[in-house]
Amino acid sequence: MPQNKLPTIGVTGITGSGTSTVSAILAERGGFVVQADKLAHDAMCKNEPAHAEIVEIFGKEILNANGEISRRILGAKVFESKTELAKLEKIIHPRVIERTRIIIDKIADLGSHTFVVIDAPLLIESGMDTMCDSIWLITAPDDLRITRITARDSIDENSAKRRLQSRNGDYALREKANIILENNGSAIALRSKIETILKAMSLKIHGWKDSKVLEI
Repeated sequence: MPQNKLPTIGVTGITGSGTSTVSAILAERGGFVVQADKLAHDAMCKNEPAHAEIVEIFGKEILNANGEISRRILGAKVFESKTELAKLEKIIHPRVIERTRIIIDKIADLGSHTFVVIDAPLLIESGMDTMCDSIWLITAPDDLRITRITARDSIDENSAKRRLQSRNGDYALREKANIILENNGSAIALRSKIETILKAMSLKIHGWKDSKVLEI
């Protein structure tokens, strides 16, 4: 079981599922959200050690005029190949995990929040699920995910599909989750589902690793 000072919820799901939206709602309920994607982006900055490693592997053509890594160019490389994506993740994941542990400890010491949320699309693949007391898998139909991705990232439908195909589907994540939340409706419906889950967790009916799965 995790040794964190605060109860920790891991929120994960394939891109376009709505993990950031779910995490934002949990933040309103008293959670401090650690955004793993932001930590990953920070780790790639020019003055960070990971920067040189990534450039060495993927070449200087991934750099912009300021010498920073262009996520657009790098993304075009790694989302075309699971092998290349794995190379990038091997560099980034340990740094994100280390930084997340530091943040969780600091938030616990401050006493300003009642629980922590790790918003991480690669929560399970990176091994960060072992840091969590409860793991929420956010799901949605692929056609809805594609619509969300194209609107969010201003890319075409084929590019959005390639992003989805760069990862295993929900089936690979479900066995690790004890909360499975389908985000296929309105914002009001999503909030209602989250309230139901939190109530069940507070009653210790569902929600923790050793409890039966709640699918909603």
